[in-house]
Formats: sequence, C-alpha cells, structure tokens
Amino acid sequence: MSILFAMPPARSAAGGLASLVLAATTLTASPAQAANDFSIGVGVGAARGRVDCVASFPCDRSGTSAGISAAYRFSDSIDLRAQYFGAGSFRGGDTSPLGTEFGGTFKVGAIGITGGYTWVFAPAWSLAGRAGIASLRTRFEYANPFSGSVSETTTQPLIGLGIAYAITPTIRVGLDYDVTRLKVYKTRGSLQMLGVAAQFSF
Repeated sequence: MSILFAMPPARSAAGGLASLVLAATTLTASPAQAANDFSIGVGVGAARGRVDCVASFPCDRSGTSAGISAAYRFSDSIDLRAQYFGAGSFRGGDTSPLGTEFGGTFKVGAIGITGGYTWVFAPAWSLAGRAGIASLRTRFEYANPFSGSVSETTTQPLIGLGIAYAITPTIRVGLDYDVTRLKVYKTRGSLQMLGVAAQFSF
C-alpha cells in the first residue's frame, strides 16, 4: 500500500512568477493533490503465520513484521512497487514420516513486486489496493541444536489494502494490511501482516 503522488505538470518558462505563485498556492491549499513520481516507504507492525503446531513444543503464530519499499507512479491512480519485508519468527513444529514430533522456529523474509490502484476519497485521504507476487524464503530451525535447519524459497501471491493520510505533499502515513503464503517442509499456511507505514515522495 504505497500511496504515491503524481508530479505537477511541466510549466512554461513564460509563466514565470505566476506559475510559482500558483504552485505554492496549490501545495498549501490541497496537500493531497500535489505529488511526485517516485517514493520510498517504511513500515512496521504485527505478523501472523499459520504454522503447524505439536503438543510437545510451544506454539506461537505471532511475530513482528518490518519492510521497506520503492515505488513509481504512472498516473494519478496506478503505480508499481518493489519491496522487501520480513515477518519475524514463529514457533511451531511437525511430525516426521516415522511419527516423531519435532519443534522449532520458522523465519520468513521476502522480496515482492505489486501493482497498485489508489482512490482519493476525501481531502488528504486515500485508499489503495495492491496485487502481485513475492519470492518468500522460509527457514525452519529445529529446536534440537543437532538437527540443523531447512529452508525453502517459493513464489507466492501477494495482495494488500492500505489507507493513508497526507500530512504534507511529500509525506503520508497510514495503515497497511498484506496477505501472502509461506511454505517449508510440510508446512503450508497463510501469512498476514498489519502495521503502520510512512511514505516519502520526491
């Protein structure tokens, strides 16, 4: 849910002072409408991974997510974003083919690309929807220190929603919700992230 801004149209040199006055007035009166084509974003929040659990090992499906993104706006409504995010770690386990339970920690990191559509529904307020793909690397570290770890990288769908408020023409803050999937060994499940985000345009 990177919410970007559209760059003001190029002005003729003959416009000179009048153009500068008009630009200043626009930025002051309507910050949500002034925009730039490029932006970077940062976010942090809570994550929940649907990992398997076993009775012999503590289970914890909650984690802390954090991410950074870079985006380019093609129009007032359409943008493309590349992002990196980590979903922290989750505690769970599984059962071996021999029926033996084992526990450990799942750690998730990903790189994703999404296309977004932004709807400005009120002055300074906007709602965005995103869809794309992510390359997710899930690592499982066994609780038994002699068992080592296993990891798997898969391509998964990535979708999300975000609501944002323009504090200034170049800074927005908001709330993002993203959903994808994780997979390692026999564990497959959803990964949900909800957090606050800040977007800086230039």
